[in-house]
Amino acid sequence: MTSVSDLFSFADVPYAGVVSWGDAVPLVEAGVYVVSTSGNSDERDGPPDCPLNLGAIDSLLDARPRATIDSRAATPGDLAARLQAMWPSGEPVVYIGLAGTNTRHRVNQFYRTTLGARAPHAGGWPVKVLDSTSLWIHYGPTADAAQAEAAMIHRFAKGVPHTAARQLIDPTAPLPFANLTFPGGRRKSHGLRGFTLPPSSGDSERDAPQPDRKAVSGFREASAQPVLSAGMARYTQNITESDIDKGQLRVPRASKSIFPPLKARIEIEMNGNFYTASWDPRTDGTFERSGVIRVGKAALGKHIIAGGPRRLETTATGYKLA
Repeated sequence: MTSVSDLFSFADVPYAGVVSWGDAVPLVEAGVYVVSTSGNSDERDGPPDCPLNLGAIDSLLDARPRATIDSRAATPGDLAARLQAMWPSGEPVVYIGLAGTNTRHRVNQFYRTTLGARAPHAGGWPVKVLDSTSLWIHYGPTADAAQAEAAMIHRFAKGVPHTAARQLIDPTAPLPFANLTFPGGRRKSHGLRGFTLPPSSGDSERDAPQPDRKAVSGFREASAQPVLSAGMARYTQNITESDIDKGQLRVPRASKSIFPPLKARIEIEMNGNFYTASWDPRTDGTFERSGVIRVGKAALGKHIIAGGPRRLETTATGYKLA
């Protein structure tokens, strides 16, 4: 199991404090925050079962009567069961969030967002169907909140025991209960639809600015393609100066089996740093070419030099360049 302190330490973020759910966070700069079932940042044991507020579930379905579970009309009983299946048993961490500018303001937005609403903060909405009297918010400052959030989610996913992960609705996505997507964009396969209003112009679940979390134009998520078992390894093509200048890694045909079959956003780890990259299998021409991972010139040049092929490994949240 993973404690809040484990997350802050792994992401190299100074731990600044904790408040009860509903209380103002005093941090007025960019940072990350973690919703937990314990006010003790070193606590590694959480509830075995999801501490649901059944009244909140009724309120949510009143607000979103057209919501569905696996394309069928949602009922209170079915929603409670599905949320339970999203709960990593025994983990105290419920949600990991970021604030790109002002942590107190962002958490206040979280508090103010009503069940079923998209704005001002619909991310992490499953937190709102829990017993709020048992929730705490831990927080800390960081200049790169997106990077810290990605590191924390990566650390959490790696720490979920296999026995607990196998019980989840999506065993390939052992995210905190209320985190519904990996930072790279892949969604948890939870089957829930229509529980918040559709996104509107200018509405976002995350704070701006966040340059490492931009959607890649022309790429659609391969959300039905799960990340494979961690530890599977393949190799890139030889890395050339041209590759580094273009900010790309070329993946030979024989190595494509660990990647999505369609263009997608993926998460890639290089020397302990996490980046959102685009993946293009390049299978749409007459002749199949090497696939391409585009991570950007600045990021690639920081970690990679020209030379031979590099080893790529699958992880719990994406891929690691060894």
